[in-house]
Amino acid sequence: MQEFVNLTITEHMGKAYSEWKLNQDKEPVSEIEKKYQELLETLSPEQEEVITEYCNAIFSSGADTEEFFYRLGLKDGLNLKNTVKSVLEMIS
Repeated sequence: MQEFVNLTITEHMGKAYSEWKLNQDKEPVSEIEKKYQELLETLSPEQEEVITEYCNAIFSSGADTEEFFYRLGLKDGLNLKNTVKSVLEMIS
């Protein structure tokens, strides 16, 4: 039963991520990186440092958000597992 629940959660998360990724209209990373490097070449070292610190702060914030939602999904999955286990015990 545990393997079934784990597989179901994994498949759901994979499908949801694939659908989300297909709907993203983003420029390829290589093009963004190229434009970013071109921008940095026009800045003074002090300005480049500020931009770099800003980007690092954004990336860190995004990582924190991803971790929060991952943990929330994991918690929901474990709650679902316990609920299914309880239902199966009641009908057995």
